[in-house]
Amino acid sequence: MEKIDPRVKRTRRLLSDALVSLILEKAYEQITIKDITDRAEVAYITFFRHYDNIDELLMQVLGDGMAALRLEIEKLAAQSAAYPLDAEGSIIFSHVAENGDLFRILLESSGAAPIRRQVQAEIAQLFLQTCDLLHRENCLIPDVVAANHIATSLLALIEYWLREGMPYPVEQMGKIYGQMINGATVTAVQNAEIIQN
Repeated sequence: MEKIDPRVKRTRRLLSDALVSLILEKAYEQITIKDITDRAEVAYITFFRHYDNIDELLMQVLGDGMAALRLEIEKLAAQSAAYPLDAEGSIIFSHVAENGDLFRILLESSGAAPIRRQVQAEIAQLFLQTCDLLHRENCLIPDVVAANHIATSLLALIEYWLREGMPYPVEQMGKIYGQMINGATVTAVQNAEIIQN
């Protein structure tokens, strides 16, 4: 793994933080590179030493944040037998609460649409690989459909919770996720009819 110079890390962090703060103030499409460099207090030309354009910076910001969420889900998935669904959900929503600005950008900014689709697909793939209960031979509900439903519903639930100002505690959201999304989908798959060939 290539070691990144601490000065490069610091500059990228300043640019990332500047972009996040600007997106929370105005539409992504209205933000200029000059806005970002002014907010970050770095020279305009410095931006181009690190990124070709604002989209590339946004992709890195969101990519880094989503990698952290995927890591949390992977850790939970590896220990799924030891964790009840509401505990799994509490850990996910705790991560969301700690990174609320990032998730608001991911879920609400039009500029983040490509990475949002990528994140949704990766979360679905993760559930597909780790949740054995989604797999039933010749089931009316294919495992890929069930996994995609969980991923899409999870992101929609996160978006609602953030948009409403996080009105329910993390533990309650964990239970809602566990019962309404994950548990309900697994139950639906397990109770679905088997297609006769």
